[in-house]
Amino acid sequence: MSRLRSLLVGCALTLCGSGAFAQTGAKRPCVLEFTGVVRQGVLTTSMRVTTMADGAKHTYISGGVDATCRGQGNRLLADSAEHYGDRKELILISKVRYSDERMRLDADRMVYFLESERVVATGSVRGNSTGGARFTGPELTYLRARPGIRSVTSWRAPGRPTVRLATARTDEVRAKRMTASPADSMDVTADEVWSENDSLVWARGRVVMDRHDLQATADSAYLDQGTEHVRLRRTPRIMGTGERAFTMVGREIDLWSRAQALERVLAAGEARVDGDSVVLRSDTVDVRIADEQMDRVMAWGTRAFAEAQRQQMEADSIDMRMPRQILEQVQAFGRAMTRAEVDTARITSPDPDWIAGDTVIARFETVPRTPTDTASTTRLTEVQAIGSARAFQQLASAERGKDRPNLSYNRGRIIVVRFEAGEVVRVDVQDRASGLYLEPASEPPAPTSSTTPVSGRRVP
Repeated sequence: MSRLRSLLVGCALTLCGSGAFAQTGAKRPCVLEFTGVVRQGVLTTSMRVTTMADGAKHTYISGGVDATCRGQGNRLLADSAEHYGDRKELILISKVRYSDERMRLDADRMVYFLESERVVATGSVRGNSTGGARFTGPELTYLRARPGIRSVTSWRAPGRPTVRLATARTDEVRAKRMTASPADSMDVTADEVWSENDSLVWARGRVVMDRHDLQATADSAYLDQGTEHVRLRRTPRIMGTGERAFTMVGREIDLWSRAQALERVLAAGEARVDGDSVVLRSDTVDVRIADEQMDRVMAWGTRAFAEAQRQQMEADSIDMRMPRQILEQVQAFGRAMTRAEVDTARITSPDPDWIAGDTVIARFETVPRTPTDTASTTRLTEVQAIGSARAFQQLASAERGKDRPNLSYNRGRIIVVRFEAGEVVRVDVQDRASGLYLEPASEPPAPTSSTTPVSGRRVP
């Protein structure tokens, strides 16, 4: 048996090491070496060689294939194979496995283009790379890095594959045997995914990205695993899935992480972020994340608009501080104005209260939703307008009814309005102060009579 196995190997070496394959130098192509497969003590591999009219040799192997490129560290296993010397192609059929120092692949069928170091795997493809990528799909093309051919490894997977990308460091991934758990990975599904050097990844067509703290969708995506940067383009959407969820949209969204934890999300172009207690929209919205929750949100570009707890604010730019995603302070800069809906239990009015200035700062406090509720909400405690400040408030009047409030209008360089339990309790005006305080008459004016000709008659 050992003699037959040696003859088989010797025949393969003669075929694959002759002619154009016996090159030397940096661009030395794969020189195939076949080893006979022994099952239960019996050599099952058989080989048939056909010499074509032009001298090209075609080799057909069945009963098990075990092959490698001489001195290159890769290995190819299959049930059967066909080698075409003139085309420099090795076709592997059924239960195919490929492995080298960077990649492992399983598939129903593979074509190995020896001269270009290209592997095309089709049919139930499954693979792992040393960079931590794990993928499943109908097809994958793998391009090996070889001197004189290409400097970096790359792969491309069409047919809407699912790819799990490790977000842990490469040495940590290798320690886990080239796999990544959901806690330190990101799953990407798209019409097509491709990668370069196990670091840069592109995806296009109905992209869906899932990681433990968010889900993202877009038409295309770019990922740099070295810098932990992700860019989403064309109708992107981010949905944070932490304790306090949020949603973010824009024409383009960038995400940055550090040590697998999301730190920043930047949406540009018709951007909007919806949190559980705040909505912010502008041309650009920048969200800073801490412990999987929004910590600070900034908006600028065109006019910025914010809505929180019956309050609306607009300005050229807005900066919101919200540790643990609980609103604490909002600063608005440039033609700033904040509006507050009136308390309908006390006042009936179609107009809101408002305060405006070059800069407006609103401060909030955290209060329980109910005396026995552990959940919390926010409540406005103070609004400060600085520079060309103006303020308008409607104050409830117990004597005159809900629909006839007292009116207060003030102007000055600085105006500070303080609230308690949602009620205005004090208005301070500093520098160049002026204003009006109006109370409605004790009784509403009687309706005036008028006459209108109707059919030649005058009526009251």
